[in-house]
Amino acid sequence: MAATIAILDDDHINRLIRYALAGPGEVTQEWATHFFMPEHVDMARVDALGHGLKDRVDLLPMTTDVRKGTQAEILIFRRGTIDAALMDANPKLKLIQRIGERAEMIDLEAAKARGIAVSCLPRPSLQYTAEHALLLMLALAKKLIVADDAVRNDRWDRARVFPEGGVAYNWAGIAGIGGLYGATVGIVGLGEVGAMAAKMANGFGARVVYCNRTRLTAEREAQYGVSYLPLPELLAQADFVSMHASNLPENKGMIDAAFFAQMKKTAFFVNTSRGRMVDEQALRDALAGGTIAGAGLDVHATEPRPMPNIFAGLANVILTPHLAGGARASIVDEVAPVFGNCGAVVGGGELKFRVA
Repeated sequence: MAATIAILDDDHINRLIRYALAGPGEVTQEWATHFFMPEHVDMARVDALGHGLKDRVDLLPMTTDVRKGTQAEILIFRRGTIDAALMDANPKLKLIQRIGERAEMIDLEAAKARGIAVSCLPRPSLQYTAEHALLLMLALAKKLIVADDAVRNDRWDRARVFPEGGVAYNWAGIAGIGGLYGATVGIVGLGEVGAMAAKMANGFGARVVYCNRTRLTAEREAQYGVSYLPLPELLAQADFVSMHASNLPENKGMIDAAFFAQMKKTAFFVNTSRGRMVDEQALRDALAGGTIAGAGLDVHATEPRPMPNIFAGLANVILTPHLAGGARASIVDEVAPVFGNCGAVVGGGELKFRVA
C-alpha cells in the first residue's frame, strides 16, 4: 500500500524534492533543468533520487493545506512550526522530516507522545554560506583583493622597501590590515546560517553580538556564544555587520542609508542572505563617501547584476555571484537522505539524522 507524503512549504529545495518524487507535473521538467543552470547536471541523477519510491508513495498537491488535516504519513518541511495541533490534524503521521538540522520549531515532546519519528537533515550548503560570510569578512579586513592586485601587477614603491635576508614584510605598503581576532561581529538575523556564522566567528576569537525578531533563550545564547543587542546598538559597536535575516516581504529595502549611518566608519558590511533587503544606491553612497569602510556582497538586488555595475569602480567592495552555498549540483546529494528516510517508512529500515 502506498504511503502519502505532504510537503508543508514551497521553496526551491522542496520543489526539487517534489519533482524527484512525482516527476514532471506541478513542477515542470523545464523548471528542474533551469534550477541547476548554468551548471550542467545530468537530470538522471535527480530522477534517481525517487527510484523505488514513485510507485510506492502518493504526493499531495502543492495546494494542500496540511494544517487543515490530511492522511499523510510523511511530512516534509523546511520552514514553519510543527506543533501538537498540526500533528493531531494529521493523525497518520509516522515521520516529520525537516530540511535543516535545527529542531526547535518542532514540538518534539508532542511527536514522541504520538509515536512520530523526527529527522532533521544537516545541510552542507548552509555551512558553506556561513563560511562564505566569514571569507568575505577576512578578505575585507586583510585587504585581500588589493593585496593580490599589488603582487600580481607589481604595484609597490621601491624607494620605501628594504628587504632583509630576502624578506620584505608588506612590501606593497597596504594600510589598515586587520582580522577577526578581538573584533566585534554583529549578526543580523540569527537563523540557521547566522548561528553557524556566529560559531565560526567565535572560533576566530571575535566577540559576537546579534539582533533578531525574537531574542533567543539564555541557553541558546550560551550555546552559540552570542550576546543580544538591539539593532542600533549592534550597528554602533560592530566591526563587521553580517546579514542573515529572513527573506520576508517586509524586509525589502530594510538596509538603507539610515542603517549605514549608524555603523562605525571603520566597519564592514557583509551580505550572504538576499540582495533585495539592501538599498544598493545607499550602500554605494556609503562606500564611496566613507560612511563605512567596505562591503562584501554575494547576493544582489537583481541577479545577474545589471550593467553598468554601480560597485565596479570601488576598491572597497568584494563581489561574488551568489555562490556562497556551493555548487547547485551538490544539492542532489544533500537531499538524498530525505528519500532514504521516506523509503524506510514505506519499506522498513533505519532513519538517518533522527532526533526523536
